Amino acid sequence: MTPTEPREPARASVDPDEAPELFTGAVSYPVAGEVAVVPAEVPARGEGTAPPVPRGRALAALLVLALSAFAFVTAEVLPLGLMTPMAEGLGVAESTVGLLITVQALVVVVGSVPLAFAVKRLRPRTALLMALTVFAGGLAVSATADSFGQLVAGRGVSALAHALFWAVVTPAAAGMFPQAVRGRMVSRLLLGGSGAGVIGLPASTWLAQQVGWHAPYWVLVAAAVALLAALAILMPGFRAEEGTAARGELPSRAMYVRVLVSIALAVGSMAVTWTFISPFLVRVTGFGQATVPALLALGGVVGTITTAFVGRYLDRWPVRSAVVGLALLVSMFAGLAVAGSNVPATLALLVLQGFAWAVAVPAHVNWAMRHAPGRTDVLMAGYQSLYNVGNMLGPIAGGAILAAYGPGWLPAASVALSGAAFLVVLTVRPWGLLERLRRERHRSARASVRTPRRSRTS
Repeated sequence: MTPTEPREPARASVDPDEAPELFTGAVSYPVAGEVAVVPAEVPARGEGTAPPVPRGRALAALLVLALSAFAFVTAEVLPLGLMTPMAEGLGVAESTVGLLITVQALVVVVGSVPLAFAVKRLRPRTALLMALTVFAGGLAVSATADSFGQLVAGRGVSALAHALFWAVVTPAAAGMFPQAVRGRMVSRLLLGGSGAGVIGLPASTWLAQQVGWHAPYWVLVAAAVALLAALAILMPGFRAEEGTAARGELPSRAMYVRVLVSIALAVGSMAVTWTFISPFLVRVTGFGQATVPALLALGGVVGTITTAFVGRYLDRWPVRSAVVGLALLVSMFAGLAVAGSNVPATLALLVLQGFAWAVAVPAHVNWAMRHAPGRTDVLMAGYQSLYNVGNMLGPIAGGAILAAYGPGWLPAASVALSGAAFLVVLTVRPWGLLERLRRERHRSARASVRTPRRSRTS
């Protein structure tokens, strides 16, 4: 029988036994010599572990976590806006200041998984408080730096905090809510990171122009201390295993590896072109250098708005959301490669970039958590490492292309990388889930029947 495209269920609680027409027949495929059933396109179910805290307190804690994400990402991208004043103040070349980006990515790649293992016995609240404390310390080292070496040291300490924070924060935030709304909660968390590019970086750049490049670091130190206090008050002290996102809902090593490969390729594609988007917009499209920040802010605003609304679709269509985001990303890069010299077309493509990236990133995070074949905190650290592999290698490849062929060829390389990510996601076939769902549902039903029988005889 040829499988047909599954219809999207109207509700997350639809039982495949009661409505089999919503889930087409199961198909197995071989993986490493064994037969595995692919968990794919099914809405998140809300029948896992009950949320460990009341919804009101969970929402308050989520707000603090989103603001913390805003602070972490602002600090991460700060050298992009402060490159010139830093270089002038420290007496080094701008290219040398650019190494701060590489330092951050390298520390996160190397440190994420070991740090996640080191704190896996701690409550998420404790680990997050540790991350914010170290973050404030690293920022203080940078804020007092009078040499490039001290600035690198502060950056390294902050990067360790960054690695720990992002390993813990997504499972912790999602674990406070039912699984059926996990995508929405993840997108709200990531809204803080999106806002860093729209508000945090421009505001920091302006402040540095007014009073010097140290000032934004002091503001972030104060913000980190305030967030530390707020988190200590509002973040519940539940254990990781008590949350609803402690482990993957549908664990699958093969699917998790797909997510890692896909996100590394997608981030690499972005880094190849967007690291050097300024010379592309100036030399290929013909914009003035002074207009570049406003052009990038355009895509940033679109991305932030998209992030605010995309969560509901992640819960219903976790894999298709990733497909849509990557398809739009490929289309955007292809458009820049073909029509990058056309001003109206480039403006439209910058808007498309903001939308596509804001769909693709939350979709990959949600997808990774659904299929994590173990503890989500440790495995999200692995996700963070692969994400930063793309961040680290993409600029190297883009710089080589820029030097050899010019900025006009950058989008073509990004088409190849994002297209490869798209093909990886297309290997997920949305018709291999029915048998697995039935087995899990039957086990749950048998357990719920046995429990009251034991209580009556005791």
